[in-house]
Amino acid sequence: MDSLNFASRVKIPVLMLNGRDDFLFPLESSQRPLFRLLGTPAKNKRHLLYAGGHNIIGQLDVMKDILDWLDHYLGPVKLR
Repeated sequence: MDSLNFASRVKIPVLMLNGRDDFLFPLESSQRPLFRLLGTPAKNKRHLLYAGGHNIIGQLDVMKDILDWLDHYLGPVKLR
């Protein structure tokens, strides 16, 4: 299945995280077109680029951005 055919059906908040030099999903030919086609309103979607290629998930700034996004949409964690 081609994800571009279904992107417009996505209406929930989206945080898209990618490496600037990703060789599997290049920025101009893959990442940006997919992001533009998402059906999510612009105020609820964000595309963040990080140094590196396809494997960015271990970077501390990536983790911080994910947690900030989750706090924004789900609320901060409350310890009992």
